[in-house]
Amino acid sequence: MDIRQLKYFVTIAEEGKITTAAKKLNIAQPPLSRQLKQMEEELGVILFDRDNKSLNLTLEGERLLLRAKELLNKLDETMAEVQELRKDASGILSVGSNLYCASLILSKVVDIREKNPGLTFKVWEGETIHLIKMLSKRQIEIAITNSPITEKSISQMTLESDPYVLVLPEKWTWNGSEQCRLEEIIDLPLILLRPNYGLGAYGQIVNEFQRLDLEPNILCECQDLIMLLGLVSSGFGATILPLSLLSLHSLGGLRVIQLKHQTLISEPKVIWRKNSYLSKAAKEFLKLF
Repeated sequence: MDIRQLKYFVTIAEEGKITTAAKKLNIAQPPLSRQLKQMEEELGVILFDRDNKSLNLTLEGERLLLRAKELLNKLDETMAEVQELRKDASGILSVGSNLYCASLILSKVVDIREKNPGLTFKVWEGETIHLIKMLSKRQIEIAITNSPITEKSISQMTLESDPYVLVLPEKWTWNGSEQCRLEEIIDLPLILLRPNYGLGAYGQIVNEFQRLDLEPNILCECQDLIMLLGLVSSGFGATILPLSLLSLHSLGGLRVIQLKHQTLISEPKVIWRKNSYLSKAAKEFLKLF
């Protein structure tokens, strides 16, 4: 059995049909079927349960698929590592962030770009679960999130904590000081940033109010940061955000008030695949933190 046959097998398993796998591999169907048969004869097992509609992996096939993907990934990583030995950081750096840590990753993208002009980038935004899936599929190399990480396959590095702040329309009259407690703002109409999936910081904010036995006056939920800050700037309502997010906005028409004596703090962390190859660009990117 060789690498070529393993690639054929993985493609067949992912497509579920010989015909579609052959099209993807750009080869004819009969030779691909013969290669699969040769693999089964060599191993002495049946890799697929065959019916008229699709191919379903047997228990032996599932185990081979797991190991085959590991071997192919290791091969790709080894080739990339060898090719990078005499090169500066170049190619494509793929990174991701959840909605609340966007400013943290974007500032580092700017930094590494200045030092490595040959780099190009793919920057993804998504919820933590989606980012972890992208890491496992090697679609990205590094991500930043403020959600707890429990997966054993993921390494993480905790960054400096990011306090939440109250953001008011500048046109509002504010009789309080430059610091306030949540108890002082329960009557303010709030616009809260809420992701497409899960609760994220939205849940953290609501839970903090509940912990203090308070009921927030949530006027609006918004999934887009620019729209949210625009609504605040227009006087529609106030919001509560991690302080770092405000670096993405000019702050025109906004006033920032610190929240004191509370545990409402974002704890961002950098995450990457444990015990896995990182490109030279990814290693340099990681050092920036």
